Amino acid sequence: MRKKIVRRMAALALLVLAVLTASCSHMAKVRDDEEREIPQEVQAMQKVRINNTDQWIFLSGARADNPVILWLDGGPGGSEVGWVREYLGPLHADFTVVCWDQRGTAKSYHAVRNPKDLKVADYVQDVLELSRYLAQRFDQEKIYLVGHSWGSVIGVLAAQAHPELFHAYIGVAQHVNSIENDSIGWDMIHAGALAAGDTKVVKLLENQGKPPYATISADGTVVGDGDTYYNLLSRLYTYSPHAPADAGFDSMKMFLAPEHTWRDRFNLVRGLLNAVKIVYPQLAFLDFEQDALKFDLPVFIVNGRYDYTCVASITERWFNQLEAPVKDMLWLEHSGHNGVYTEPQAFISYMKEVVLPATRTR
Repeated sequence: MRKKIVRRMAALALLVLAVLTASCSHMAKVRDDEEREIPQEVQAMQKVRINNTDQWIFLSGARADNPVILWLDGGPGGSEVGWVREYLGPLHADFTVVCWDQRGTAKSYHAVRNPKDLKVADYVQDVLELSRYLAQRFDQEKIYLVGHSWGSVIGVLAAQAHPELFHAYIGVAQHVNSIENDSIGWDMIHAGALAAGDTKVVKLLENQGKPPYATISADGTVVGDGDTYYNLLSRLYTYSPHAPADAGFDSMKMFLAPEHTWRDRFNLVRGLLNAVKIVYPQLAFLDFEQDALKFDLPVFIVNGRYDYTCVASITERWFNQLEAPVKDMLWLEHSGHNGVYTEPQAFISYMKEVVLPATRTR
């Protein structure tokens, strides 16, 4: 046990050292499939005023008149610019890809004074205001909205509230409901811990029981136990089936984006811890199978066959029920929760060859 603790402390120390000492504060280059740099007509790090707060966006694309993608990161509290630029470089030849540090994390950490004030509704309003700004900036009637994991929650809510802003909504590792999804995760972690002889995790899960870890107050507010959700969510990857394509994916690149200073990286770690505990419990009773079955814009879903974080079979069931002017699903057969990064070429081809042609005239 002592050796295990020492190893974990050493790994954490190395992570902190890497985060604090790596080079930073410049835009990453993007490359095509043959590792050739793609010249960028659009390339900027910019502070923008959104919803009465200062937040940061990172814009990159080969042509200023290309269609615009607003990328909604997972988490809550993540920042995926380091992954998007590294793994989805060729996408920037055909789209202007806008990554955004959401309120309360990384470069936008101070958009909220107190992390306890983080609210799902504010993120959704941020998405809508930023989408209007981007359409105006690039003189386009609409943009494309891509939501990954947690980003797929605020993506659906924004797309349903104002479908006229978007050519299409693209849900990647789509979160659909929380109680069933998290209960499946509980079962998977419990079974995996039992098989591994990890009695500490088994006891922890059994003591806290299955989700939901929240109640609804008299005024309709969801009051949840953030620490209990963190106990569950932080162990999902360890006990999830490891997808064949995971071998080529380096999750550390999230924390080493050149666009971030050492302070931004520190605030990214803080932002993730804060938001998982404060924001995720607010989703305890979320159920898109009840509340989001009709869309007034095209909907595309990208599903990893091995995804047990946002359980792929639940996403498929929801997709089969939903109504939209156009809908389609891409299965990434060798991937899990981060399939757009572990099978990037399949996703890039899908965006260019399926999504664009189906929405270009809309």
